[in-house]
Amino acid sequence: MTEPTKQTLPLEECLVEVTSGIGARWKDFPVLGATRDGLAPAKEPVGKNPQRYKYVHQGTIFYNPMRILIGSIAMIDVGDRDGITSPDYVVFKTVETKLNSRWFYFWLRSIKGENYIRGLARGAVRERMLFKRLVQGSIAAPSINKQNQIADALLVVRNARRKAEEQISEINSLAAALLRSGNT
Repeated sequence: MTEPTKQTLPLEECLVEVTSGIGARWKDFPVLGATRDGLAPAKEPVGKNPQRYKYVHQGTIFYNPMRILIGSIAMIDVGDRDGITSPDYVVFKTVETKLNSRWFYFWLRSIKGENYIRGLARGAVRERMLFKRLVQGSIAAPSINKQNQIADALLVVRNARRKAEEQISEINSLAAALLRSGNT
């Protein structure tokens, strides 16, 4: 029997919000943020109530609800270090039997995800999207088996991109070193 190519997934059945803070263990982890490029060290140090910071680990997706429209979404993936993020961020995990976290993360960052977010974001002065709005809708998604296959391929692509970025950084360093050596 063949699997259906697409299914409609109500997000309220597929996503679980992380609302609790990490507590006293906050000192053990770096503070992480979400940018247009994904995961990054946070620009701001830990605030007044560090125990309220949320623990983010493999498979966790998070975003700044005030900056999601510009793509400030991140995910802790294979090979990324666990961390903590601002209590102001929306942090969630997927129900693994229904929605692959890596597949959903890349879907959120796609044009389909961007359109979905635009349709749900609200605000008088600055649009934002809290978790309760994120889970109001449904998305069309392949079967979980197909999502897992796509997610595996996305991991290969992500790793290749990281290697290419490292090589570009090394090349840029060599160019700068050559220019410096000519000025001595």
